[in-house]
Amino acid sequence: MPKPGRSRCEDVAGGLDRTWWLMDGATGVIAPEGVCDSGWFAETIQASFLSQLALNPAVSLDTLIAHATQFAADRFADLAPPELRDHPPWWPSSTLVLVRILSSVTDRADLEVRMVGDSDLAIVSRDGHVRTVRDDRHTQYCSDLYRDVLTALREGAGYESTRFREALAAAVTVERQNRNRPATYQVLAPEPFVPDTALSARVPLMPGDRIVLLSDGAARGHALFGLQGPDDALRDFAHGDLWSLLHRVRAAEDADYNGQQSPRGTRHDDATVLRLRMG
Repeated sequence: MPKPGRSRCEDVAGGLDRTWWLMDGATGVIAPEGVCDSGWFAETIQASFLSQLALNPAVSLDTLIAHATQFAADRFADLAPPELRDHPPWWPSSTLVLVRILSSVTDRADLEVRMVGDSDLAIVSRDGHVRTVRDDRHTQYCSDLYRDVLTALREGAGYESTRFREALAAAVTVERQNRNRPATYQVLAPEPFVPDTALSARVPLMPGDRIVLLSDGAARGHALFGLQGPDDALRDFAHGDLWSLLHRVRAAEDADYNGQQSPRGTRHDDATVLRLRMG
């Protein structure tokens, strides 16, 4: 579900055979849109994933990431205008949740996971038990970075105010200048990426499990607006009507149009859910 008024979503989700992914792109503040923006970047990563998997469905997840980011970096160097290419804080970036269902000779299987950034993964069993995998490095690094941004909204400045826009631009610039460093956080960007820096996990699966990949725009309902507790929301994403759930999030965004009650960096966000079912 794209932001209101936009036909194009900066989230990308897809898969081939047993390998699936979700990416949530972010274009730099005041960066030129439409030319090598985050939607283009996520689509370019996906194109590389599909190409690699078509040649070798068993290619390792680490190789998928490494080759895709190098491919995107090469394309960016060729296509981006100089004003964008020479200004790294404006470069597009994207989170990544990448999963592969590993078959087993028994009724059980495993889910292999690579995660970069603050999109979410949940496995919900038939009886409603919820297991989650999250990369919290971005949230931890940014916990104090956006203090002035959120304060401006709490005090009623609103999204159109100069105070908010200047605070947001300053926070995003610092955030992006320090990305992909050992002590900060990891994110996909048009630059070589070391796969070992992705969060890795292997989760056992059982028949009837639902696997849910969520962009943070979809997770706003429980993480920001408190529409439901986290586990209840993830159970609904696993078994409920996804469009109805996303529309509830959009309605909560509209109800807090100026961000004063639930301050956030954007009034609305793209919202994407990918749901897989085991057996």
